[in-house]
Amino acid sequence: MHVERVAFDLYGTLLDVGGLAARLRAWVGDSAPELLRRWREAQLERTWDLNRRGAYEPFDEVTARALQQVAPELAAGIREEMCATWLSLPAFPDAGEALLALARAGIRRLVLSNGTAAMIRSALSASGLTVDEVRSADEVRAYKTDPRVYALLPPAGTLFVSGNGWDAEGAKRAGLAVAWLDRGGPAPSLAPDLRAGSLSELAAHLGWRDRGVRIVKGTELDPNTAQTPGMSRAAAINRARAGAEKIWAGTVTIHANAKTGPHHHGDLESVIYVVRGRARMRWGEKLEYMAEAGPGDFIYVPPFVPHQEINASREEELSCVVVRSGQEPVVVNLDIAAAEPPEEVRWIDSIHH
Repeated sequence: MHVERVAFDLYGTLLDVGGLAARLRAWVGDSAPELLRRWREAQLERTWDLNRRGAYEPFDEVTARALQQVAPELAAGIREEMCATWLSLPAFPDAGEALLALARAGIRRLVLSNGTAAMIRSALSASGLTVDEVRSADEVRAYKTDPRVYALLPPAGTLFVSGNGWDAEGAKRAGLAVAWLDRGGPAPSLAPDLRAGSLSELAAHLGWRDRGVRIVKGTELDPNTAQTPGMSRAAAINRARAGAEKIWAGTVTIHANAKTGPHHHGDLESVIYVVRGRARMRWGEKLEYMAEAGPGDFIYVPPFVPHQEINASREEELSCVVVRSGQEPVVVNLDIAAAEPPEEVRWIDSIHH
């Protein structure tokens, strides 16, 4: 599963609904935890009832009417103040660092919530959480677990995360890849793609699994790169294959007696490791210096050094591993008299001319 973006549920996933109980004590005293439990249940039941009836009302209205249902004895002004607490819910302790970790890993962070866009943005701002995009059920005038809500997310490359089992199940039924945060609540009846005990565990898993060490097997090298008569090149490490940003690595097999013309690679550094065969390198303003390398030897080519690469054997292939300090195929061809001009099979491609 390649994850490009992670979409989080908000209430009960990034934000701790249970954390409201301490604030509600100012109005209802020690009954706050029980009242909050009944309020949350009524809130969700109202969204599901609206879905069944094909009706809709914004989530702030749902929240207010759910509180009126479970606590009609409270004055309207008090209920209004209590509803405002949903705009500043506390975040789970690991939410901020988890979101930062995903950003460092290059993963886009979204919120998909039943809340209105204004409610979502207010709560995120109050909790100090930062995401890249906000999507609201209000856009489709329906509530989770209506498939139209989950369809607000592109399925390819998206992982939906919820701490609510019913929400995780709804997203899974809608065709999304799903991670469920197991905080002790009811589990989804459909197995999620990923299960984590906390947001920090989830972020570590995604960051290291998908953007950690990469193994590119010898049978998996990509030959879809510039090819040359008399040689074969295959990419192993680059941006497309491994997410590398600053280096390129691959294999080069050079046929017997192949040579390049004089050139340098600008400010790029190159390292050539000889696996099999005999490599002859010439360098200098007139290619007046020469050295040879055999199996197990490394060749370092500094920036801007004029040089010529040669297979020193007329019978044996030269097999090398090449690493460059950049992704761009920089080459500057030089009009100088080569001490050993190219002949027979020339090493000509988009890099060497």
